[in-house]
Amino acid sequence: MGLSLSPSRRCYCTMHRIRRRILLAVLAALCLPPCAPAQAPSEPAMPATPSLLADAFNKLMENQGHWAFTQTQAFDGLTAKLKRETVLRVDPSITYAEQIKPLVIEGEPPTPGKLEEFRRIGERLARRRPRDERDTSAHRGDELRISLNFRTVTPDLAHAAVVSQDEKSVTYEVPLRTSDEGGGSAFDEFQVTARVNRARREFEHATIRQRSPMRVELVAKVSDAEIDCEFTSVDPKFPAVITKETQQATVRILFVKRVLKFAMKRSDFKRVTPYDERFGVKLGPIRTIQF
Repeated sequence: MGLSLSPSRRCYCTMHRIRRRILLAVLAALCLPPCAPAQAPSEPAMPATPSLLADAFNKLMENQGHWAFTQTQAFDGLTAKLKRETVLRVDPSITYAEQIKPLVIEGEPPTPGKLEEFRRIGERLARRRPRDERDTSAHRGDELRISLNFRTVTPDLAHAAVVSQDEKSVTYEVPLRTSDEGGGSAFDEFQVTARVNRARREFEHATIRQRSPMRVELVAKVSDAEIDCEFTSVDPKFPAVITKETQQATVRILFVKRVLKFAMKRSDFKRVTPYDERFGVKLGPIRTIQF
């Protein structure tokens, strides 16, 4: 077959990489615990994470992996086939190989090959879980590292700033910093904002916007990108969960310019016990969210 890809296929593969890398930034920003680093007496004290924001982070992190749901998604900007819906049933309470089950792929019933492909994805997640748990326990919350377009960055929760507020909610901007020696420096290529409900002390909406062009995989250039995540309460006994996500990016691949869009909705939620906790042993939280 060779290694050559058609422009549309290159665009499709690149969009997957773009959305994964950008999502890591916004989701990591939504999952960090409200820890602040201890300071030596001779150093000025670090500002504390706002308590409303801290509560929202804690609720989100503590409840990740406890919901089964149906996810419906589609791409736009490439081919008519990709505009057709893909439907997945996600259930973290069953074996890893079965946790992500395709019901429809691009408007068609899944083939045996596609079913096997998703089984392998689940098995890779099982192998990665112990490593992720070790990596999480090896770093304090403020030291969580995120790979973003070949850069290592961390959300700077202690310097989150209020950008708007009313009687119902507060919207924060969460800056990013590089994880270099000496505390790193500001990473301004992306802007992360999150709106928190005052009464329920949980997230309502989150957005990440690209501020400057970036290059992905050497052959692609992204001139703008934006991701919006909406949170909805599906059970009043538990914090709101992400129920809708939209993404848009302008991508140029080998002189071909595309405006790519991705839309995702989640429904049919069911509260479950994660497979890793089936024997009553609660594992340490992994500070990312699996979509």
